[in-house]
Amino acid sequence: MAASSAVAARIAAWREAWKIYGDPRVIAILALGFSSGLPIMLVATTLSTWLAEAQVSKASIGLFAYVFAPYTFKFAWAPFMDRLPLPPLTTLFGRRRGWMLATQLGLILSIYALGQTDPANGLYWTALCAVLVAFFSASQDIVIDAYRIEILPKEELGAGAGVVVLGYRIAMWVATAGALLIADAAGWSTAYTTMALLVLVGVITVLLVDEPEGSSTDLIEPGVEREEDQLGRVIGAGGQARGGALGGALIAALAYLLVIEPVSFLFGLLGPYRAPFDGGQSLLVAANAALVLFGIAVGGKIVVRDPQAMRWVKTYALVALGWSVFEVLWYVLLAEPPYLGELYAWLGLVILWWLADGVTVLLGGRGFEMAAFTSPVWLVILGFWLRFFAIVALYGMPYFSRRAVAVFGLTPLREEARLHLWMRRAVIEPFYDFFRRHGVAVAVLVLTLISVFKASDVILTLMANPFYIEMGFTKAQIAWVSKTFGLWMTLLGGLVGGAVVYRFGIMRSLALAVVVMALSNLSFLLLAVSGEGGGVALSEFWRLALFHLVIIIENLSGGLGTAVFVAYLSSLCNLHYTAVQYALLTSFMQLFGKFVIVPSSGFFVEAVGWQLFFVTSTLFALPALVLIWLLRRMGVEVEPVPAAGGQG
Repeated sequence: MAASSAVAARIAAWREAWKIYGDPRVIAILALGFSSGLPIMLVATTLSTWLAEAQVSKASIGLFAYVFAPYTFKFAWAPFMDRLPLPPLTTLFGRRRGWMLATQLGLILSIYALGQTDPANGLYWTALCAVLVAFFSASQDIVIDAYRIEILPKEELGAGAGVVVLGYRIAMWVATAGALLIADAAGWSTAYTTMALLVLVGVITVLLVDEPEGSSTDLIEPGVEREEDQLGRVIGAGGQARGGALGGALIAALAYLLVIEPVSFLFGLLGPYRAPFDGGQSLLVAANAALVLFGIAVGGKIVVRDPQAMRWVKTYALVALGWSVFEVLWYVLLAEPPYLGELYAWLGLVILWWLADGVTVLLGGRGFEMAAFTSPVWLVILGFWLRFFAIVALYGMPYFSRRAVAVFGLTPLREEARLHLWMRRAVIEPFYDFFRRHGVAVAVLVLTLISVFKASDVILTLMANPFYIEMGFTKAQIAWVSKTFGLWMTLLGGLVGGAVVYRFGIMRSLALAVVVMALSNLSFLLLAVSGEGGGVALSEFWRLALFHLVIIIENLSGGLGTAVFVAYLSSLCNLHYTAVQYALLTSFMQLFGKFVIVPSSGFFVEAVGWQLFFVTSTLFALPALVLIWLLRRMGVEVEPVPAAGGQG
């Protein structure tokens, strides 16, 4: 009797978990997920098909990969969309809904304009419109992610993650298969016009939903009375007393300004990455030299305890941050861009090469070339992130460092420049809030977990299709089983993931997702042993049946893992800073997987072979499991911070 009661209770609990998908807010997130997923394929697979049909060269089609730059660097303008009002839309619709409408209108116009171009005779205009579509798409993602986190209570974040994945994947299918069918019947212009009109799904949704409670673009929060809370938040009542020795953050700032940046500049200038001083390279060197000299001058003001030193620190950090963003965009957008290799980025990549080379040699006897790891694009990306975090820490020092406030004082709120006040509120506070809320040790563990959570899953990103081809499957079979049938399995996995989070909580769901994604890699062994040279001969019917089974396992686990992970990232955000923090977390999430694991996967396969590759790829889940275990032992649970007004 007791056993039957327990079973009934569990069934009731799961029914309750599935009922969450009837919440009107969750349904709205589904529609917004569709609006979010529609544009990306229009500048990816669908556009490349159009370019190939127009007989654009493969080299030119390859350069269209730079169109995706806005998705990688969207955090650069996320603070503007988080805190700047957009008259009259902000007044009429609110902080989040106003920006969503603006980006959706931009998408409608840019997608329509892309469809009116002629890549055969005007490739430049096609590329320009594609970049605009990507920009408005990435910008829409920023606001939709923030809205989803702010509008849903914490227990529904998993369901929100599940339906946003569902809507996103359906839209991707519509923008590929749907757009291709329309183009085949009525031409590319009609196809892109139809896709532009489908963005109205998002527009109508925004007009029907409510603005999150407490949403505001105010730089100074209402209801916070103490000036030190407005400016520093960690400064105690005695924080205004001046004097004392330099130490802590000030010593770290001096090391960065007087040693690290100058030495790194000389490394780029004189080391193995030096380039002829002509054109853009000369301008790059001159600008970096000026920035280094500026930093040395600011360091000198700290050493002599100049009363204006902290004002100069903020000004330097603002200039350095702006130049760093411009430098990366310059590198991404130019076909033959100039660059300087930073010493700290080079050292980090050398360490990664040493670790990867050691593991690969141990497993298969064949290592990596160091040049593959220390290529210019990796140096630019890792160098930017390291400098970005250093500059953010430097900019926040005048506000958040007890030692800096003790030595130089705190700028009164009435005397603070509005630009610096906006930078603190929109850019600096989201970082400091994250580290202060979790503590530095836990925050580092969390960021590491974000980087490695899907390691066992993403390692198959570029290797799956070559594996299918090598196993003897045709392109038509791959298109049906992996891309079409697999899509619906991914959607189902996303819905299951949302229910799992609601039923078990985020941390337990994370561990389950990591295990499931890792074990799904072993299913590929079934195909590997049945392929040519695998040792097990199967009829065509059973090979296709096995292919379907593998895709069911792989895509269900992948969809579940994505939904759980999106819920986890959402729960990490403070509802004061959702747009900036989520954009930064998702950009940081891509760094290790996209620029280390995925590019090295081909070398790994060549070194160990398919069967050992699938076995050892499951081991990539171990770091994530260890980190989850450590966080659980430390008593770390993720709870979204409610915004002013009680949202949450």
